[in-house]
Amino acid sequence: MVLIHGFLENLSMWDEIADELSKTHQVIRIDLPGFGRSESIEETHSMELFAACVHQVLLELKIDKFNLVGHSMGGYVSLALLGICSDKIEHICLFHSTANADSEEKKSGRDRAIKTLKDKQNVYLKTAIPFLFPQQFQEGCKVQIQKMIEEAKDLNPNGISAALKGMQQRKDANQILKDFSAKKTYIAGALDPLLNIDALRQEALNNGANFLEIEQAGHMSHWENPKIAIEAIQKSLCR
Repeated sequence: MVLIHGFLENLSMWDEIADELSKTHQVIRIDLPGFGRSESIEETHSMELFAACVHQVLLELKIDKFNLVGHSMGGYVSLALLGICSDKIEHICLFHSTANADSEEKKSGRDRAIKTLKDKQNVYLKTAIPFLFPQQFQEGCKVQIQKMIEEAKDLNPNGISAALKGMQQRKDANQILKDFSAKKTYIAGALDPLLNIDALRQEALNNGANFLEIEQAGHMSHWENPKIAIEAIQKSLCR
């Protein structure tokens, strides 16, 4: 099981999920460049660059076949891996993620984020990270939110900007996912403030993928409702 974290996260986001999955699978978690303990390496971290880094780790570990779960930005990286080694991927799971490219509105938002990050990193983090959680989960997840903020404060702002640029520039990946012949699954939160649940359901249908909905979760189900999130990932492996 290869687990790829999302934006402003690191491999620790998978702690509870990895503990459970490790009972049945070898679990591999990676800090993408610019996050966790991995240094930033380029001005723009494209999803293809991230995917190449993940692929290199798998080559060094001599991993031949694997299941792949990517959260949010990690889903974009997972889709980029289809262009590198789709023959080695037995199952791809988009965990609160999408194969769509950024809309023009989203691209503009990333431009504003890059500017705010450059001028006021702490202000950006204190705004952007709570926004990932629906209002009803912010109190219950305040420890995780503060953890994310504190960890992100230690990151090089160039690495954060590099990821924002990479997400902004990524291409639509629906066709490559549709053409992927192995198992594929979307896991989505009904209360996700970033991704519309009905649009994701239709996207999954269009791409010939399974769709699992977590009713009591938003974009961060691994913290909002970890037990159900783990069950959803386990269920996706069995379909």
